[in-house]
Amino acid sequence: MLKILVYTDGTPAADRALRFAAGLKQRCPESELAVITVRSGTHAAEEPPPVGREIALTEAAARSAGLRILAAAVENLVAQAVLERPPGITLSDMPKGHMFVAKGLDGARIPFYESFGPFVETLNREVDEHGYDLLIVAPPQRGKLGRIVRGDTTRKLALDLHTSLLVVRGGGPESRYLVCADGSVAARRQFPMLRLLLPAIGPPVDLICVREPNMDAQRLQAAQECLQHARDWLGACGKQGTIVMKAGSVPAEEILAAAGQDTVIVMGASLRHDVYRRMLGSLPMQIMARTAASVLLVKRPPEADADFMKDPMACR
Repeated sequence: MLKILVYTDGTPAADRALRFAAGLKQRCPESELAVITVRSGTHAAEEPPPVGREIALTEAAARSAGLRILAAAVENLVAQAVLERPPGITLSDMPKGHMFVAKGLDGARIPFYESFGPFVETLNREVDEHGYDLLIVAPPQRGKLGRIVRGDTTRKLALDLHTSLLVVRGGGPESRYLVCADGSVAARRQFPMLRLLLPAIGPPVDLICVREPNMDAQRLQAAQECLQHARDWLGACGKQGTIVMKAGSVPAEEILAAAGQDTVIVMGASLRHDVYRRMLGSLPMQIMARTAASVLLVKRPPEADADFMKDPMACR
């Protein structure tokens, strides 16, 4: 079962993240969905909201900026046919914020969290407490100068988030999936997550590998075996997989060209030393900084010990 946490700050970009999360929830009925907004500071500085009694959603929205954002997220998910419109909500206290629960059209509970604290630290607190497998977020994509001046939220999440990350840009849940499968440990790490996402994937899946000029025979063989194994596995699961082998000295350039915009690029997190990732950047970091497509970075798969090349993993 896939446990999804979607972040919203009330912006139009965040609406895209909510729509993507709604699409996954509809296509993966057994998945769990939760919504969070994170605010700086502390909720102790605000007037306490009415906790423990049912209030109208409009009353909650008038209480704080965070509850207003969550009320808008409720309306968004109602419009996406994921939620019933609640007649009222009941707020509960959390150690650093508030939460309420709405009812999905499938009867499932969907919690909404207003949490206070540093952004990534607060998200990790919820991820660790509730065991979310995937965070869906749509931070603004800034140019190099903007990243220097205002910071790079996507980079911070890619480096420090404790779970897998889906950065929503051009591609949506109905888009083509481009899976980077070069035979590395990082590439094999993606497939337990993909197994959970298979019900949501409609179009054919493209499996891409870039053959660099200095790639030795052993690495090439590992890549070819991974690609073939992945295509066979997809076929056994009723999904069409197409192998895309590119040649080039800069893998990021080939992947970006193959992806375009209306795509979900899937990559495994690099296991390179942390200093290397922070100073020079791994391939996923390079892709996320430049692509207009959505990117799924698999960081902590649900079956962390599964080796895709040794265990084909059934579709269910």
